[in-house]
Amino acid sequence: MHIGILGGGQLAMMMIQMSRKYNFDFIVVDPSDNPPASKYARHIKSNYNDKNTLNLLINECDVITIDFENVPADALKYLEGKIKVYPNSVSVEVCQDRLKEKNLFQEIGIPTTQYKKINSEEDLISAIGEIGNDSILKSRKFGYDGKNQISMDNCTPENAWLKSSGVEAILEKKVNFKTEVSLIGVKTEEKKTFFYPLVENFHQNGILNSSIAPYENKVLQKQAENYHNLITDKLNYIGVFVIEFFINEDNDLIANEMAPRVHNSGHWTNEGADISQFEAHIMAITNLEIKSISISGYSGMVNILSKMPNEQKLINNSSYNLYDYGKSERENRKLGHITCVKDNRNDLIENINDIKSMLI
Repeated sequence: MHIGILGGGQLAMMMIQMSRKYNFDFIVVDPSDNPPASKYARHIKSNYNDKNTLNLLINECDVITIDFENVPADALKYLEGKIKVYPNSVSVEVCQDRLKEKNLFQEIGIPTTQYKKINSEEDLISAIGEIGNDSILKSRKFGYDGKNQISMDNCTPENAWLKSSGVEAILEKKVNFKTEVSLIGVKTEEKKTFFYPLVENFHQNGILNSSIAPYENKVLQKQAENYHNLITDKLNYIGVFVIEFFINEDNDLIANEMAPRVHNSGHWTNEGADISQFEAHIMAITNLEIKSISISGYSGMVNILSKMPNEQKLINNSSYNLYDYGKSERENRKLGHITCVKDNRNDLIENINDIKSMLI
């Protein structure tokens, strides 16, 4: 079987690596010269909406997927009807736009923080009057890893609107939360969904720093799974789908955002589950049967940002698994990650803290 991936980053790379046993052939499309996945698959350097490239994928592939949500939805629409495309263009279009995400959450009864659409400085002034200054102005698009977000605590509407460059945005009331969690689920063509446990996530400067699984709360796990099913049913979704939540002081789930792809908070599944999120996604989009997914022990992940650490120190420690994406160093760029698995949660947290100390 031939699989096309729009996007050749580390997520595409791990989808290919973690599904080697199936002997699939992969083509990755990416406009950069040497994306991480190009080391493991045929790489076509091209814009995502180039018609010649899309026609090549139609002719040579059996199914198309993505490794990040900012692939042009129009490219997926062009492919649909001619070849299987998972996720579908509607799902990607919704997840590309914070307003559409929030509106969908609200439409199907999933709690969110208070928010307002912002298209002008006047809109922002009016929204602050309703929501208050304890809020964040976020661009509707291209706002991942804390980008394009302005806290209104110490910023006037005029300055915030100037800083935002006047792009379409939303104003969100800040959530007073205890912690942040994500739910990773994989939905098959037979409409069965297999869930990983809730993952607790910790951020720095808006970028995921570390994750610990499982976050053990049976009530919230079931509630999150119900929310996940509502969304994937509505979107007619196939593959891995992720929802990020805040847990507020009343122990309620507040939906933050969602991702139509494998996710950074699921890197721990490579060692911590019998089927990783990457393998599960490929199995789902190629209609391979998934009988069950199970985890063992407690698993954690730490992102490597900006600069690679002393690899020898990590390689010599059998407790850790180092993933190097092969990227050039750059401020706040995700260069790799480290995972570990322990039988005891306290031991895992100790290991995670040791890893973080090595990355300073």
